[in-house]
Amino acid sequence: LLSLGWVLGASIFVVLGHRRGLENRTLVDLLLGAAVGGLILGRAGYVGVHGDYYVQHRHLGEALRLWRGGLLWQGALMGAIGGAAGVCAVRAVRLLPVLDLLAPHGAVLGAFAWLACLAVGCAWGVETYPGQRLLWSLSMDLPDLYGIRQPRIAVQLIGALWSGITLGVVLLLQTRLRRDGALFATWLIIQGFGALGLGFLRGDPMALVAGWRVGQLANGALSVVGALLLGVRQVAARGERRH
Repeated sequence: LLSLGWVLGASIFVVLGHRRGLENRTLVDLLLGAAVGGLILGRAGYVGVHGDYYVQHRHLGEALRLWRGGLLWQGALMGAIGGAAGVCAVRAVRLLPVLDLLAPHGAVLGAFAWLACLAVGCAWGVETYPGQRLLWSLSMDLPDLYGIRQPRIAVQLIGALWSGITLGVVLLLQTRLRRDGALFATWLIIQGFGALGLGFLRGDPMALVAGWRVGQLANGALSVVGALLLGVRQVAARGERRH
């Protein structure tokens, strides 16, 4: 599912890249650079968050086994940006327009990542009970990562739906937000805010800081970064119109 999501997202990336006049070779290099960077930091972030399992329980050898699963999307995003930035430097391509191309790709990959979690039981939702009304209506009989089935909030399906909505918004705005970086910033705000909210519904264990899941804090920080980037681009646009 992750591979399928990556291919579909890459297809959108190439189509939009052609509209911006980028060559196929450059587009392929950018995709590969983003993929390699995303895998490295995505895995490193996951291993870091679950360090008690990998270090304290002496499973460090499993850290390199990507096929066993376990990627932190915030780390993957940072790695993808870093990988794309490296290719941009070599190819003499501006980074902000490339990030705008990666926004739909990220939305597609996010939707398929949630569906992948649904297939194997990771990122499961909290248990629910008939008297909880709204929460109960959002629930299904779903397993956790250990195969234990319970009525749980269908976080994975909600996350996939949110990513689908995010994709629709990004595609709708990609011809309207003409400032380089504005589309990526918008995606980052929506995606980060949604992931932060879904964190309240998740039942899988994660390290806490002041009662907050580490992932939620990271998602909130990404939304703030997106808002700052969008604000900077809007201010720059106003300055150019005045001159």
